[in-house]
Amino acid sequence: MLTQAILLCRAKIYTRGMDVRLITAFVIAFLFSAPAVAEKNKSASEVAAQSVAQAEKVSSLAFRIEAILADPAVAQAHVGIRVVRMDGNPRGTEVYAFNDAQLFAPASNTKLLTTAAAYALLPVANLRWRTQLATLGEVDAKGHLHGDLYLLGAGDPTFGRRTETKPDAAPDPTAPLREMVDQLAAAGITAIDGDVIGDDSYFADEPYGSGRSWDDLQWPYGAPVSALTLNDNTVELNLMPDRTASWIPAGSYYALSNTMHGAEAGEKPQPGIERRPGSLLVRAWGTMAPSGFHTQLAVEEPAKFAAVVLRQLLTARGIAVSGVATANHRWIEGSADFVAEAKESLLLARLGDEMVIAAPLQGRPMLASHLSPLAAEDLVMTNKTSNNLHADLYLKLLGRVYGRDGSFAQGVRVVKSFLAQAGVLPEDIVLFDGSGESHGDLVTPRALTTLLVYGARQSWGSAWWDSLPVGGVDGTLANRFTSGPLKGKVYAKTGTLDEVNSLSGYMTAASGNTLAFSILVNNRRPESAAAREAIDRIVEAVAAAN
Repeated sequence: MLTQAILLCRAKIYTRGMDVRLITAFVIAFLFSAPAVAEKNKSASEVAAQSVAQAEKVSSLAFRIEAILADPAVAQAHVGIRVVRMDGNPRGTEVYAFNDAQLFAPASNTKLLTTAAAYALLPVANLRWRTQLATLGEVDAKGHLHGDLYLLGAGDPTFGRRTETKPDAAPDPTAPLREMVDQLAAAGITAIDGDVIGDDSYFADEPYGSGRSWDDLQWPYGAPVSALTLNDNTVELNLMPDRTASWIPAGSYYALSNTMHGAEAGEKPQPGIERRPGSLLVRAWGTMAPSGFHTQLAVEEPAKFAAVVLRQLLTARGIAVSGVATANHRWIEGSADFVAEAKESLLLARLGDEMVIAAPLQGRPMLASHLSPLAAEDLVMTNKTSNNLHADLYLKLLGRVYGRDGSFAQGVRVVKSFLAQAGVLPEDIVLFDGSGESHGDLVTPRALTTLLVYGARQSWGSAWWDSLPVGGVDGTLANRFTSGPLKGKVYAKTGTLDEVNSLSGYMTAASGNTLAFSILVNNRRPESAAAREAIDRIVEAVAAAN
């Protein structure tokens, strides 16, 4: 008895509260099982030795993780961990837990919530988007369209996306627009006496989710969200030492003020680039390498950007346009509180096995269209590369299809209702977007492991699982777990903000058991990689101990 009491005290002292429930349960179980063991002619010393060995194996994981978190480089961070074994338990059997009921900023681990809802509620294997050209005008015998030309978006994240690859050529972000221009030309249209209007009213006009940092907005990961998205709502700027500049897509969407020049021999290049929110002026200064300076920037107004590019393609094809490129939005109406609106519950049931998403024509004849690739292909890219824009487009689509509108609040409402059906406690989730870019998003580690266990048991679970980055193989985990027993054995979603690192997903342990895990680190030092390295060491320790 004394040995057992000492063992339990050791566990409580050294685990900082980590996994005490598991150790306590083990010791109690031993106390009740000792007589039965003795009946099998085992001595008390043998029983005690077995008890100590088994309990120390359990507690040794806690000691190892304690040592990792005691490193001065991460000791000031706030850490939450939960690991469960995938077995018959509906929520999995707890292996290890630390601060697992506390709320943490999840960063891109939020995409687990959004993409799980998309896989569960949308027929992603047979879902496509249709982007359309339409008009209220008429085409005369000479091929003149008398009226405006509308480019109607429906939230297609793949429309000319810059991440797509082609086997024989560099990606052309204008390809889907060129396809539709060719359809107009084939229909005999030679001139447009009106404006070219980019229409993104399929979703409510909310380019940015609540709680985003203004200094993220000029970069691709902070690109605005729109139902009319072209090239991931980004442009590429290429500057050369001879002061020449080019844009992809080509055009004049942004004005450029460029004083950047080549660095002197032996000098370290120090380039500077800026586009302030609300501005169409890009400033470049400083010095560049001999190979030039190349960067990607988010566009300011996606629907107008798409209209500008379309107008340029029309004129290049020989179709004269008398009007300008402009945009049409649908403004948010009402003044409902976001949190209260997002809390409204929904009963969710998947709608059909096939779906084509398209904006209503509202009496406008369709002149041309583009049909997207399958959503299933894009969801893999979304999770593998952690694309913020695409995750938020899925969130708004869920709000449009299942909620009252294609808005952030209605999308969050749908996702939270789905999570409740999956067994996630409502108090374990605070959401403002679908990507995790919002600094207001909060989640507990136990919420993420609950979802991971639930998802793995659903018909869509294997596809969702396979969409996650694989350690040492691809996506945002390509350069982590690159050697050793965990290479190819960790399927997990990464997450990074200025003071946040996170990793949640599945691993195959040394025993062959499958574990679901969530490790969330907040208040880490932004200039250091120590938190990310600590996460990887914890994953390795968990795998080795199970």
